[in-house]
Amino acid sequence: MPLGDLEDEAMAKVLIVAQDQVLIENLKRELPGEKSFRTSTAASGFEAGIQAESFHPDCIIVDFSIGQLEALQICQNLRRSPDFAETILIALLPDDGTTASFDRSSINETFKKPFDAALLAERLRTLIGARKELV
Repeated sequence: MPLGDLEDEAMAKVLIVAQDQVLIENLKRELPGEKSFRTSTAASGFEAGIQAESFHPDCIIVDFSIGQLEALQICQNLRRSPDFAETILIALLPDDGTTASFDRSSINETFKKPFDAALLAERLRTLIGARKELV
């Protein structure tokens, strides 16, 4: 018997917007489905918009390595939509020696790469767990 909406309420849904397959696999390993997480991925702003509309994530992780302008556009577009006003946005910033200066008001958290995927997963459990009861 499918649980549908009940399952959605008990699962933390995370959309990962990235092109780095190693990063995606590391995050998926730390956010396993059997531990209350469902993940989906997108490689571009266009895909992110489609996935966000169909998947309804609790959290969207945006890897700024896809391009700072595109990543910022994704975050700003999501914040403009009332459907995603409460969605947790996490930016993964590249450690390229430059300081990324941009308006971070639309972003809940930032992690500088390389980072500990387990630490990010624990932070997600805290942030999402504060909003919904995870199993």
